[in-house]
Amino acid sequence: MIAPYPVKIIVIGAGLIGPRHAQHVHDNPLTELMAIIDPQPSTTEIADRLNTLHFPSITTFIEYCNTRKLPYPDGAIVCTPNHTHVKVSAELASYGINLLVEKPIGSTPQEAKSLKMYTSMKDVKVLVGHHRRFNPYIMEAKRNLHKCGDIVGVQGSWMLCKPQDYFEIAPWRTQSSAGGVLLINLVHDLDLLQFLFGPILRIYAELLPKRRDHEADEGAALTIKFKNGISGTFICSDNVTSPFNFENATGENPMIPHHSEINGIYRIFGSKGTLSLPEMTLFHQSHIKNSTWLQPLTEEKIEFNREELPFDSQLNHFVDVIRGNAEPYCCIDDGISALLCIDAVLKSIDTGMPVMVEDVKNIKPNDEALGF
Repeated sequence: MIAPYPVKIIVIGAGLIGPRHAQHVHDNPLTELMAIIDPQPSTTEIADRLNTLHFPSITTFIEYCNTRKLPYPDGAIVCTPNHTHVKVSAELASYGINLLVEKPIGSTPQEAKSLKMYTSMKDVKVLVGHHRRFNPYIMEAKRNLHKCGDIVGVQGSWMLCKPQDYFEIAPWRTQSSAGGVLLINLVHDLDLLQFLFGPILRIYAELLPKRRDHEADEGAALTIKFKNGISGTFICSDNVTSPFNFENATGENPMIPHHSEINGIYRIFGSKGTLSLPEMTLFHQSHIKNSTWLQPLTEEKIEFNREELPFDSQLNHFVDVIRGNAEPYCCIDDGISALLCIDAVLKSIDTGMPVMVEDVKNIKPNDEALGF
């Protein structure tokens, strides 16, 4: 059934990212922010500012709808702590509510597989919130990959320093089972790498030195092999002073200062050229027959609209998914695939050896994670 206009959406979780989602839903003419759900009483202030309702739990919200004979929302955006994503999503799916689930889709591939099976049974549509797929820099890079010729290698980094209060307001971020830069942040980049270059075959990883007194990791250096033969390296850390990360370089997150002069957080090397992001500079020698180090390279600046906000584009796509006008741009299998890459990273760290990334098709469900 096609949802009436506007599409009614609730936001679950009012931590770091939930209020941003709620603001975008509130501002979008295609959507109506029906409520924000979070147990913290302070969420009432956020709800009041956005002229919407606040409920402490999904149960109280459903009771509110039932007593007033109101239809359930068309969709929900799940922004709760990582380890609760599957359980919260399953509870919402039990009421037939379509889902946009913040990454990672779950803490493990097995519980995410259970969510996939359950939402399919309930005929609930699921979009996984790897929102950088909608970033204009990434969209434009994907459109211009052919200009690099046969891609041989890729180099990337995500390096910055998170403040202490980031961990104090959400202690789960210090735990190895749910927090750490690998599961919270690296999963974004591994999803993007697969989005751009296809499935990852094998990963070798080494942990970076730790400086915090936390259980969770602080970063790693990776060597990556893709199924199509492309090789690459990637380094990530959340405890170094650096602007070489997606947020600083693109200005994607309004909470993190934009350093517009930063170049080369991603470099894509090919037979005909090299594309550097986010400045979108293509280095090539198309003016000569055969490339050679004896001749200068041409620097071509690729122009595009940088102003499109990924959260807006993702929300518009979620509306299309709910209305049945589009298939999810990032489905649960994509989310599971990113988790399997993180699993390979962790296993490589434990064993000191390169690890093959498991196939999504071979993952067995863990139905206990649904919480029923």
